[in-house]
Amino acid sequence: MKPAADPTAAYTPAYTLEPVKKERAPIPAEDLVRRPNFINDIAAGKVELPTIPRVVQRLIAALRDPDVDSRRIGEALAQDPVLSAKVLRLANSSFFGGQRSMASIDAAVAMIGMQALNKLIVACGVSSAFKDIPGIDLPTFWRDALVAATAASKLAPRLGADAEEAYVCGLLHATGHLILCQTYPEIADVMFTGFAVVRGAELAAVEAEAFGIDHAAVGALWVETIGFPQPVADTIRKATQPSSDADAPLDVTLGSACALAASVAGKESAEAALTSLPTKMRALCTRADGSPDAAFAKLYEALQETEPTF
Repeated sequence: MKPAADPTAAYTPAYTLEPVKKERAPIPAEDLVRRPNFINDIAAGKVELPTIPRVVQRLIAALRDPDVDSRRIGEALAQDPVLSAKVLRLANSSFFGGQRSMASIDAAVAMIGMQALNKLIVACGVSSAFKDIPGIDLPTFWRDALVAATAASKLAPRLGADAEEAYVCGLLHATGHLILCQTYPEIADVMFTGFAVVRGAELAAVEAEAFGIDHAAVGALWVETIGFPQPVADTIRKATQPSSDADAPLDVTLGSACALAASVAGKESAEAALTSLPTKMRALCTRADGSPDAAFAKLYEALQETEPTF
């Protein structure tokens, strides 16, 4: 496994669909399934939001406690063999030396550390809620989400934003699209399968046409239901809105991270990636001569090698 980097006005989500030659054109009315009302469908019990395993929810809550006992975490992990195996695989990976075969969950937790463990558990728990969704290349989706999450956690300190909250925002900001496509697969198939990638405001407009709601609103609702901090939900909810001078540090961080994820997906240079950042972040990452500073260049290089470990 290659080491991950830790493991402008328009918003650009971090997910992509596999680009193809087909260009988007207006969909004939007779080809569209009846536009649903997502909120009403939830209220009526016709739609249920995805769930994450209870053990994962408990672990996420426990890991927010800075004084949590690592043995308590190990005991909880032992209840989920799949998650335990992923933790052991990470502990035995080259990222942590890989000098010996570690079989103890407690030892693996101690080696990985609570911060990296929290990121792994969140990613595993969330990704397990989505399988085989029409119109979505899930491996690409999760790679881009991890790139955004990693970028967000590294950029957050430049603006004084919370790095852990930024990571979660980056990882989960586009999950609303997965939820919509998973909930209404017939519509997703018509609107997204076989089309070239759409992002940001364009994607939100397509979702509003097809589903009556966009991924930012749905993602924020879901994040609230599974118990993540309110600032995370608030930032995700505003993600498709144009940036402004009034944006909070976490908002700017998420917009920057998503812009970098899109640049990585497009195989752009560091110089091009820098120009895609919101003004506030770009100013903090630029040398006097207009080139990327050393920290930004190093981060962008690492992002290009990021691969999911979940």
